[in-house]
Formats: sequence, C-alpha cells, structure tokens
Amino acid sequence: MPLRRRMISNNFLNPHVSPADQPKVISGHINQLDGLRAIAIMMVLWVHTGGYFLLRDESSSALLNSFVLNGRSGVDLFFVLSGFLITGILLDTKQRMYYFPRFYWRRALRIWPVYYVFLCSALILHHRSLSRIGFAPFALYYRNFLGGDFASDIYFGQFWSLCVEEQFYLVWPLIIYFCPKQLRMPLIFVLFFAALFLRTYLLSHHTDTYLIYRLTYCRMDDLVAGAALAVLIRHNVRPVFLNKLCWSATIIGGIGLYFVGRVGSPGYEIRMYTVGLTFFALLYGGVVGLCARGSGKIASALLSGSFLRAISKRSYAMYVFHLVPLYAFYKLLANMRLLPLRVPLALLVILMIGLITYGMAWLSWRYLESPFLRLKSWEWFSKISTTNTDDTHPTE
Repeated sequence: MPLRRRMISNNFLNPHVSPADQPKVISGHINQLDGLRAIAIMMVLWVHTGGYFLLRDESSSALLNSFVLNGRSGVDLFFVLSGFLITGILLDTKQRMYYFPRFYWRRALRIWPVYYVFLCSALILHHRSLSRIGFAPFALYYRNFLGGDFASDIYFGQFWSLCVEEQFYLVWPLIIYFCPKQLRMPLIFVLFFAALFLRTYLLSHHTDTYLIYRLTYCRMDDLVAGAALAVLIRHNVRPVFLNKLCWSATIIGGIGLYFVGRVGSPGYEIRMYTVGLTFFALLYGGVVGLCARGSGKIASALLSGSFLRAISKRSYAMYVFHLVPLYAFYKLLANMRLLPLRVPLALLVILMIGLITYGMAWLSWRYLESPFLRLKSWEWFSKISTTNTDDTHPTE
C-alpha cells in the first residue's frame, strides 16, 4: 500500500461514530506511568519471594509480615494502570476505521507470544504441573474461575491476573464502543461498587477467598478506577477539579488501608477481601491520576528515571517468568537444608532472584517480544477490507 493511502486508512473517521462523540485524543507517552509499572512488578516479586523466604524466619515481626504481604497490591496497581491505558487507547481510536481488529491485533502481539511460548514450554518440559487442572484453562484464559491447585500454582500462580486482563480486553472495547458518552461515568460508578457488593455477597456465602480474589467481576473496581481517569481527562474536566479528585482518592484509600490492612489483626481477611480491595483501587487510582497529570516535580523525575523505565519495558516478561527462578532457589536451599533463612541472607536471595528474572525478561524482549511488536504496523485487516470493497486500488 502506498504511504499516502496507509496514512489515510490509519486516520479515516469511523462513520458509525457521531461527530459529537469524537473524544479528545491524548497523545504522547507518560514516562511517570512507566515508573509505576516498574514499582508494581517489584511489589509482586517482593510479595512472592518474601513469602517464600522472609516470612519463614521465626524472628520476622508483624510489621515485616504486613510489609511483605501487602506487596500483593502490585497487581491492583497493574489493573488500575491497565484500565487507564486501555480505556485511553479505545477512546482515542474509537472514531477510526478498524477499531476492533486494530485493538485486538495489537493486544495479541503484546500478550500472546511470551505467554504461549512459556506455557507450551512448560507443557513439554514439566507436563506434570498441568496434569490435574489441565492445559485449556490457561490456554483459553479462564484459570481464574477455578479453585486452587498447588501443582500448577508453583509455576503459573500469577496467570490468574492475565486471565482477568484478557477477559477485560475482550469485553471493554465493546462497552466503550456502544456506550453513549453521557453514560460512561454512571456505568463506571456502578461497576466500581458492584465489585465491592459481589465480594461481600460471595464472602457471606462462604465462597473461597482464593476465588473471590481472582474472579474478574470481583476485581472490576481496580480496572474501572483507571478507566474513570481516562474518561475524565478526555471529557475535558477542569484540571483543578481532577487534581483534587485524585488527591482525595489517594488520601481516602491510604487512610482506609491503614485501618484494614494490618496483617494478623482480628477480621483482617474479611476486611481485606471486601473494602480493602476497594481502598486499594481508590489509592492507586488517585496515584495514577496524579502521575498522569504530572503532579509533583520530584516524584515525576524519580518515576521517569532510566532504571525504572528499563524494568517497566520488561515488566510483562518478568511477571510471566519470575516464579521459575523463585521455586528453583527454594528447592535448592531446601535440599541444602538452609531454610528458614535469616533476614540478611533472605534479602540477598531475593535480589538474586530479581536479577535472574530481569535477565530472562531481557532475553525475551530482545529475541521474542520486539520482533512481534514490530508487526503492529502491519494492518492486514485493512488490506482485506480494501480488497473486498475497492478492486480499483491494488494492495501490496
């Protein structure tokens, strides 16, 4: 396709979207969000490695337990970031032709190569880890609707959140496309509190907390908190009001977590799996909003640093791979009868696992992810459409 025709096809307005509903397009990369993504993956590594090594130290304090276990909220931060970025992409491209195929094609190139290479490699090299729960729940992204399974969770325990993300990617583009502009925020408001209601309802009916924590409709508040920010920014909400709203959400979320997030206190599990997750959604929604707005010069400079941006670029592969070196170190130290570890040695082991995970992710980015991401500009669906509707213009 000639360059001029490619440029026109990429920007041609979608005739099914009214001019009044054309959103304000937000351009430019937000470096601060890269820093948040890097922090999120480090929190996930921290809670998983800390759970294996630090919390096995008999001298570990309640404060250390809380510091380690609350690191699992890195997943909440990932969800909020995903809701913000994906909703922004959908709103910015809603008026263009090939809205659906372009979105799904780009998401597939970003998510599937690493995921399926890892999954298929595990099936070949260690099929026993999938012997009970099977391959299909992972391959078709519905693992989060099933209960716990120790054999598969050793290597694939983190994949429940990828299932949530894929289910979000499947449904949310349809909602953004067909939902009228004036109903977006009311719908987000309903979904936000519906997640809290569903968690409370399921917990009151003795549903396993393993499922409550992983079911997509119980984690909607994180995703729509980020989506709300993307919608408000593109609806030309006054910056002063948006800044106050983000600060309010951050403060309310932080204060709420101070009272419900103390690990080991009476009723901790009930509070955390109900309002606790809502407070995390508010906290990280406010933080993401403030970073997207560029609030705080010092914080913006720190989050935009090259160290965090390097980790952010490889965060997805780090998330996929990190349980492999973690479990390998655990088995090695257990066979050497070195467990439980004292805190200084545990921290050294955690650092080594982090470095190995980053090295694996670097190789993945260099030799697997980057080649596939270069295919994003290959919009084969537009060529099919042109062939079917306009035979006077030859395609490549």
